[in-house]
Amino acid sequence: MADINKETAVGLIHECAVLYSKNLCGRMVMFITENDHHTAFFETLFLPRNYLHLTGVRTSLNSEFFYEIALNQRLSPSNVSFDPGGTTVIKLGILRQLMSIHVSARMVGDYDNSRPLLITDKIAGTVTVAMGFLYVDGLYIPNTALKMDVRDVTAKATRRKVVAIFVKPREDALYSQLSYIAKGMSVDDPMLASILRMKVNMSNLYAEFPIPMKRSIPQQLVIAESETTENCQTECERLLKKDNQD
Repeated sequence: MADINKETAVGLIHECAVLYSKNLCGRMVMFITENDHHTAFFETLFLPRNYLHLTGVRTSLNSEFFYEIALNQRLSPSNVSFDPGGTTVIKLGILRQLMSIHVSARMVGDYDNSRPLLITDKIAGTVTVAMGFLYVDGLYIPNTALKMDVRDVTAKATRRKVVAIFVKPREDALYSQLSYIAKGMSVDDPMLASILRMKVNMSNLYAEFPIPMKRSIPQQLVIAESETTENCQTECERLLKKDNQD
């Protein structure tokens, strides 16, 4: 995209704003990772104001308003300018790919502070593109787009393979959408059990592909350990009532 102009940039920003709304905005994405048979997870939150940072353009508009008018296809070329160092063109060139980070990420790692101008904490992506996340108030927030191999900007000891990705609306207590699972893994794999029991509503789990499982999972109450007793009782009552009706 070396010859991109403002008109082309705005068209791409409009297109990707729709994808951001459809796939990520207002949602939390949980990446479950594995290294040497040890699993871990980290959770990310995608907000309207984060979209601007991923585009790489400069603007005088408020970040939330920028996303709003981009989503409504009303952004004007006069609203944006390019970074003179070329960062804008690079980010716009990979923006469309990053709108599916919830299905495409294959590895994660902690940023190794190897780039003086790059400020981020954790990086997720592939060998060609990645997204950086800042740790804010207990969650990771997207703050940059990178056209590079995750392995080139992460500390080797922290790199982990992504084995599953789950998505949920921000307001939901538990994850219910499986957006990716590694080949050979299943949702009833013992390696995932402790995380899924705590974070995923297995009784209502869905995906846009056949969910792999080694054995059938009985319908049962799956409540996050971090929920309050009151919330757990409410959820139990709802599910028990549903079971009785069935």
